[in-house]
Amino acid sequence: MLFPAITSRPAFSVRKLGLAYLLLALFAGVLGGVLALPGGGFAATPGLVLCHGILMAFFVVIPACLGGFAQLQLPKALGVERTVLSGLSFAGFGLLSSGVVLLPLLPLMSLLLWALGAVTVAMDIIVTVLEGRTQSFRELPPFVWSLLATACGVIVVAPALAAMITRTVLAGIGRAAVMSAASFAHLLQVPEASLMLVPALGLICSLLPVGRGALSARIAPYVFACAGVLGPLLWLDSVFTSYPLSVVQVFIWVTQILPAVVMLGALLRDVWAERGALDEMALWGLGALLLLTAGWGPSLLVVAGGHSAAAFGSLMAVCGGLYAWLNSFSGGCVPGWLCRGHAVVTLLGALCSLTPSLGVIGGAVMGVSLLGFVAVGIVLSWQGVRAQVEPHVGVSS
Repeated sequence: MLFPAITSRPAFSVRKLGLAYLLLALFAGVLGGVLALPGGGFAATPGLVLCHGILMAFFVVIPACLGGFAQLQLPKALGVERTVLSGLSFAGFGLLSSGVVLLPLLPLMSLLLWALGAVTVAMDIIVTVLEGRTQSFRELPPFVWSLLATACGVIVVAPALAAMITRTVLAGIGRAAVMSAASFAHLLQVPEASLMLVPALGLICSLLPVGRGALSARIAPYVFACAGVLGPLLWLDSVFTSYPLSVVQVFIWVTQILPAVVMLGALLRDVWAERGALDEMALWGLGALLLLTAGWGPSLLVVAGGHSAAAFGSLMAVCGGLYAWLNSFSGGCVPGWLCRGHAVVTLLGALCSLTPSLGVIGGAVMGVSLLGFVAVGIVLSWQGVRAQVEPHVGVSS
């Protein structure tokens, strides 16, 4: 495993690696969803809530976007054959998958493995965009900008997270360590929101009929840089400096809320201008846009529940990107009714889950949506088998 991790041309399929990352994100998302279902048979203990939060916040969006979609779509967007340091992404997959396995037993060690794996994947993305591109920065689509900004944010957040975990472990294993884990989990809400928001907005731009000259495409580099890079940098500074609460609130407004509102408004304007070109894949983008708006709107009014709605929007954007890639890979063979029906069920389940009086109904609807994602995972597994078998068939023929 050491040689593929350090060479720039490892002897493994990039497509299989991207599929493996998507399967890992699907597994983490389905597992986290099952833990959150009211009828899942699990007691809502603090440890279970912590595992659910770690799965949904760290092991779904980052592996799917920086690992899966980056390996499958970033080279094509940049005009290259593969990412420059794809061996680092190979090593990152081993670290991230190990983190998922260790999560029920050692949550802090799982987070440490996530930090190490996310850094290696982020380095591959940054080097690929800076050194492997064949066009100017002005010609890069919003999705590429979102990946670059997210990778830079990971480079800032992951070492700080690793340092916090090391300090917690050195403080001792027991109740004090658990309390410390809960405290820095609350501290990580700001960078967690940034790492979920930026790739979600990039995926929404790729799902909606937004051209290169659209308003959202023109402002995407500035919005993603502010939310994905400046936000984590100011957060890291606030960790080591005792700023007043009012200053921290200003940081959140400037680096998260305002960029999100500007980007959401630009996307709504562009969608209205291109409303005649909407398709079934755009339904996932519209649903994610609605949930993100419902999440960041309450944030302006300091209303509870906004973070959950924004998290649902980010996950729906990832699922839409998954369907879009499957449809592109299969040559448009994904049934339109299946894509539209799954998007509607997921959106309804998310909206009902956010309403306290409809929480049980929302859990049942989300359970149906999880079954759909299990089917998608089976399709991805079959595609991975085909990717492994096809080269041997070509050689034998």
